[in-house]
Amino acid sequence: MNEENYTLVRGSIYSVKSAGSNESVVVTEGEFLGYLPFGDESAVALRITSGDAKGTVRIIPCNSIYYVDVVKQEREKEKVKQKEEEVKFYG
Repeated sequence: MNEENYTLVRGSIYSVKSAGSNESVVVTEGEFLGYLPFGDESAVALRITSGDAKGTVRIIPCNSIYYVDVVKQEREKEKVKQKEEEVKFYG
């Protein structure tokens, strides 16, 4: 069986449904840029791909997200092992 991995991957396009004001739902479609701290919580950053706000980066707190639709999933790039370098101290 071929299992697909649906972790959020940079460069992928997602449609995020999140809480707005007064029980409204905000729909944001855009390119996933990554996670970031937002106060004591975590948030996702999306670059909006269409409409009047095209190109704007929207920060959405994770605790306000209802669900995420995968529009276009990119493959996760293999992590490059960083060359271990000898630490030198001077002084």
